[in-house]
Amino acid sequence: MKRVQGNAIRWLWLILFIGLLLRLLHASDLPTVLLFRHGGGGDSGWYLANGAGFFSGKEHGYIRGIAYYISNLPTPPFYIIFAGIFQTFLPKHESVVLIRIVQSLVSVGTAYLAFRIVLTVVGDSRAGLMAAALVALHPAFIVESITIATETFYIFFIVMGLWLYIEYVVSRDSVGSPQKLSINLALVLVALAFGMATLTRAVAALFPLGIVAHMLLLNLYDGRLRWFSRSLLLLLVYGALLSTWTIHNLLLWNRFVILSDQLMPAIWRAAVTNDGSPTENDQLLLQDARISTDEDCQIDCKFQHETNTYLKQIQASISEDGVGYVLRRIGELGESIIQPHGTVPFGSASIREATANWLQNDRSANGLLQLTRIEGFAIKLVIWILHFFAIAFGLAGIWLTRKSWRHTAPLAGFLAYTTIIHFIVLDAPRYLFPNEIIWIIFASMSLSMMVARRSRSDTVNIAPA
Repeated sequence: MKRVQGNAIRWLWLILFIGLLLRLLHASDLPTVLLFRHGGGGDSGWYLANGAGFFSGKEHGYIRGIAYYISNLPTPPFYIIFAGIFQTFLPKHESVVLIRIVQSLVSVGTAYLAFRIVLTVVGDSRAGLMAAALVALHPAFIVESITIATETFYIFFIVMGLWLYIEYVVSRDSVGSPQKLSINLALVLVALAFGMATLTRAVAALFPLGIVAHMLLLNLYDGRLRWFSRSLLLLLVYGALLSTWTIHNLLLWNRFVILSDQLMPAIWRAAVTNDGSPTENDQLLLQDARISTDEDCQIDCKFQHETNTYLKQIQASISEDGVGYVLRRIGELGESIIQPHGTVPFGSASIREATANWLQNDRSANGLLQLTRIEGFAIKLVIWILHFFAIAFGLAGIWLTRKSWRHTAPLAGFLAYTTIIHFIVLDAPRYLFPNEIIWIIFASMSLSMMVARRSRSDTVNIAPA
């Protein structure tokens, strides 16, 4: 990593401190015990109930009106374990408070990693500080960090893996500068970081294959990286970590599952024409799966019924109108990319819909003034501005850093991977939110390079003849 001046370090710590303070202040004003009530916590309540159930010693039961089935968990285990472990020794209120404190620390840690990545790629501490500030002070990241959901940890583990790979594998191999970690140890840590991301959200399962492809490219261009042996090391450690969940289910419940059993439902949700919000889709699944109610039909039997139903409906949807399916998926994915995540907690009214209605039906000054009175208008507007700023300058950053592709290809690759995978499975702004931090990293680098070019141009213009 490039050497950082003391002044930059002081600014970095100030940014991280303010970011942590904002998260804790926001958390202090939110309910805790309400999340434990049936229907009051949504996904958060489900994670809390299943987390408590995981450590209850019982296969099935009800916790505060929410059912849990530890023998048939549909998701990877990390966040359920994280949400449950605090409940084994703390009351309800204190457990949620501690979960939010830990997640706030993790979130500002992600901002620090963004600083490190930018500094490694462009060597400009000011650009790194910009990236750290945008992540630490971004309202959507602040809100997400105190939400009982997987995104905060998933983003942290992904960015941790990218940072370790870029700084200790790519930089070491292409530059040859001394590093604190050997490449093999760094690759083990990269595999563990991506493994933890996948054990948090299964959607990351195939991303390490992209890292292997990148190492092959490095080997072809530079010839310095022992591609096969190091790729094998990465995949073996990664696979070994993921296998722990499969082994756990086989030994305890005689159930074979690789990460999650939600792949087919997620593809189904993306394929059907009458899909809507995740909650609406869950209701459609219950209506259309036609699961047998025979008492002799156990979990595996019901899972097979569901899978067959999903496959038939997915095949029917695509075969009946393949072009329509592709266009529909492009349109829905585009909607999820355009819509920023994190606006809903500040009010249910949509700035986007209200603005569209004003443009189509009003266009008066008074109507425009009414837009500013929408609940949470100011903070929502900030989120929208930051979202489009990150994408616009992020795209510019991908182009401007093309000569540094050895460092930036893994970052761009994650953007492409997340977008493509959500073309196939259900998409939503929340599911594409992990891309936001990568856009911010590229945007910070592009602004750094633009300023540097402008400075060089000004220096040439004022040079004496």
